Amino acid sequence: MKWTYSIKNKMLASGVLLLLCLLVLFSHYIDRDHTQKVKNAISTLYEDRLIAEVYIQKMTAFVYQIKAELQNENSKQSNIYFLLDEVKIINTAYLKTKFTPLEQQKADTLLMTLYKMEMGSHLDKNTQLANANTTLNLLDELSAIQLAESKQIMAAAETLYLSGKTSSQFVFALIILILLVLQALVFASKTLVVKEVNPGHN
Repeated sequence: MKWTYSIKNKMLASGVLLLLCLLVLFSHYIDRDHTQKVKNAISTLYEDRLIAEVYIQKMTAFVYQIKAELQNENSKQSNIYFLLDEVKIINTAYLKTKFTPLEQQKADTLLMTLYKMEMGSHLDKNTQLANANTTLNLLDELSAIQLAESKQIMAAAETLYLSGKTSSQFVFALIILILLVLQALVFASKTLVVKEVNPGHN
């Protein structure tokens, strides 16, 4: 470590070390930012994708029951209205989730189709069944969108995680480098201290 003896201006070395420490703090800030983004991605996945998928599955189950009622000769219109009310309640909760532009378009179409089903009591059974099938197709498409969006969110979260991991490894290596430089400077300063020698009387 003879290179340490050539450092004449210790203030310059301290400035460089301060800059390195600031870089470490900046890297730590980036790491925290990545962590927060991953948390937000997980929160979005749960609140706007998994919960929305649950709503879609519940609506699908009720629409299948409506379809069964329509195919039943002895069914009452009141049963269909009851099931439609359940679908509308779930759909109201579903509409509060976050939508992509395509998802918003499909959700609007679903809302109009449900309105047609509600107002279609005077229509023939075939038209009502067609509306029910259209509703089921829309729900299938919305479910497919949930799956696609969930995959994108997971891919983005994975990328953020790997980026944060790389940043953490860089910070760790930088800290080791700073410690080695500090240790070298400390040892060099100790060896440069000249001991006083008492001159002999002779």
